[in-house]
Amino acid sequence: MRPLLMTYGLCAAACGASLPQPRQAASPADSFIEVPYPPPAALSELVPERPARKDLVFQDGGWTWRGRYFVWRRGGWVAPAPGTRFCPWSFHYLDDGRALFSPSHWIDAQGLATRPPVILVPAVTPPNEVTAEFQSGR
Repeated sequence: MRPLLMTYGLCAAACGASLPQPRQAASPADSFIEVPYPPPAALSELVPERPARKDLVFQDGGWTWRGRYFVWRRGGWVAPAPGTRFCPWSFHYLDDGRALFSPSHWIDAQGLATRPPVILVPAVTPPNEVTAEFQSGR
């Protein structure tokens, strides 16, 4: 009975684990652009093993607009600059039916766009999917 309880405890602990995420913020209104259609559903990514550094967080991948179609940008482990926040991609319709999209981006403490941190260890595409960078919403 004791080994069964230990196994159950380990499984429960593993299922309850979560990734350290960057501090997040809503996309500012001026970061939205008009697009002709919504992005596809988010793609799945496999999270690589976390590097030993304590300051790393996992940034989710997201869609970005390339002028005529959406392209997926992979997420990965990053070390954000102090005081910065991550704005995940966002989409919504206006009352008049126009579609607005904001790609994932980083902002500083004043809410101004800042250079994104370098992805130190990128997420990977599951083996049963086409490489994400070549998938689009066309």
